[in-house]
Amino acid sequence: MLTVEKIEKIGKLELVRISIKDVIEQTNKRPFYLPNAQAVLIVAGKVLAGIDLQKVSKEDVNNMGEKIIIKLPKPEIILSKVDHKKSKVYNVKWGGFSTAQLVDEAYKAAEQKIIEEATNMGYEEICKNNAKAVLLPLFREISHKQVEISFKE
Repeated sequence: MLTVEKIEKIGKLELVRISIKDVIEQTNKRPFYLPNAQAVLIVAGKVLAGIDLQKVSKEDVNNMGEKIIIKLPKPEIILSKVDHKKSKVYNVKWGGFSTAQLVDEAYKAAEQKIIEEATNMGYEEICKNNAKAVLLPLFREISHKQVEISFKE
C-alpha cells in the first residue's frame, strides 16, 4: 500500500529542457604497486531549467501608468538527472571488489557534468528568452498595457 508522505506547493515555471549525452571516465587512484581502477560510461541525462515564480514579490511589479515593469528571478536549474535506462557502463578496468563503488562515483560525476554542460550552453539566456516569449503575451492580455520584463541578478 502506498502512503503519501508530503505534498508541496511548487511555483516553478519550466522553460528549458536540455538532453545531454556524454562519455565519462572515472579513475580511482591506488597505491603505486596497483594499477588505477577505471570506468568508462556513456551517460545520458537531462536538465530542466526555469524560474521560481514564488520568488516574485509585490516590489518586483511596477505599474507606471501605461506600462508595467516586472522583474523576475534569475533562471535556475530545477532538476538534473542521469537517465540510467539510456546510460551504460562501457568499460571497467582493474575495478576488482570496488567496481560497484567506482561506477557509482562515475554516475555522481556525470550528474555534475550535465549541470556544467547546461551552464556552458547558456541555459540562463535561453530561459530568459523563453520566459519573455511565454509571459509577455499573457501579461499584456491580462493588463491591456505595455509590459516589460527584466531579471534579477
